[in-house]
Amino acid sequence: MTETRVEEPATQGEAKEDPWARYERMKLIPERVAELRAELQRRIDRARADGVYEGLMKWKGKVHWDIDIDALREDREFDSD
Repeated sequence: MTETRVEEPATQGEAKEDPWARYERMKLIPERVAELRAELQRRIDRARADGVYEGLMKWKGKVHWDIDIDALREDREFDSD
């Protein structure tokens, strides 16, 4: 059904290979891509049916995603060991 490709670790004596060749070897077969897309769509449809997106919309404009890194660091306790 699905094809799993295992890559052997490189030994010290081997020359560096072309990154694009490595990418081509690791690339998913089209049937697997189609399976994954179908599964993702099923999850999206299930979330929509469960009202997940409406629940998220109630937070729109109320949540600010910026974090002050200095304020976070002030709250941390560092061990002096």
